[in-house]
Amino acid sequence: MLRFKTVFTSSSKLVIHSSEGKKHIAVVGGGMSAEREVSLVSSKGVVESLVRSGYKVTFVDMGADIATILANIKPDIVFNCLHGTYGEDGCFPGLLNIIRIPYTHSGLLASAIAFNKIKSKELFIANGIPIAAHVIVNKNDNIKSDPMPRPYVIKPMNQGSSIGVEVIFVEDEYDFAKYDFPYGEQIIVEEYIKGREMQVAVLNGKALGALELKFLKRRFYDYDTKYTDGFAEHLVPAPLTKAQNDILLNLSEKANAVIGCTGLVRAEFIYNEVSDKFIILEVNTHPGMTPLSICPEIALHQGINFDALMEEILNSARYEE
Repeated sequence: MLRFKTVFTSSSKLVIHSSEGKKHIAVVGGGMSAEREVSLVSSKGVVESLVRSGYKVTFVDMGADIATILANIKPDIVFNCLHGTYGEDGCFPGLLNIIRIPYTHSGLLASAIAFNKIKSKELFIANGIPIAAHVIVNKNDNIKSDPMPRPYVIKPMNQGSSIGVEVIFVEDEYDFAKYDFPYGEQIIVEEYIKGREMQVAVLNGKALGALELKFLKRRFYDYDTKYTDGFAEHLVPAPLTKAQNDILLNLSEKANAVIGCTGLVRAEFIYNEVSDKFIILEVNTHPGMTPLSICPEIALHQGINFDALMEEILNSARYEE
């Protein structure tokens, strides 16, 4: 299994990409999470787009001094291009609320809820959005056998980009007693649902469309599949009937609304053809902006190119009172 480390960076690093423009945008990326490298790739595409569109752009690789840095450079808007802890979990939006700088993507509470797999599931259950059966396992529970019948999925409580996710099948030689909790003291173990993986892009509360993933080399949408060319086939639009597509888009908009997300969001589902049901996996408040990322691909199919998508995201920027 791949292991990822949080990298503590005491000092932010700045790169000025354009010194003049219609507004000053600070693209904040990199940072201190296990998803640092993905964030840097996303940030590169965002920076290039904003420069093309005529903005003054400063890229900030976030460190612990980020508040001081932003106070010094005084951007009009922060494009929050962080993935994972500190940026996607509500910490950075909370800071920006305090210093009153408008920012892209979801606010403090919505970010924190979406990033926590248990809290988001509680809201989905309360609002009638189907989820997979699951159990919560704590390290000090000292469980020595499978926590639920195989096949099942192990997920860290607070990680993105499928970091730390493992799928355990009946035939696997796997001993749960040896699981060492590399990403925190608590995990969620979910029933594995066989089906087709669907991804939906939601922009400002409106579902743009759905894409189906066909895995070519791995069992599920893991880190390598997300960020390595040739690991998955993207079917856009997803090959669904109109009725199925309508149900999926409506569920995505509902999930987006109950969490309170804003800006661009990706909702992930499994479609089980036997039960004819869409099961939500998660809502991602910071979809990737890499060359292989899903939301820009769905948007493009709807006639919204990458630069136009960045404009739409910027237009949603605000801070919470």
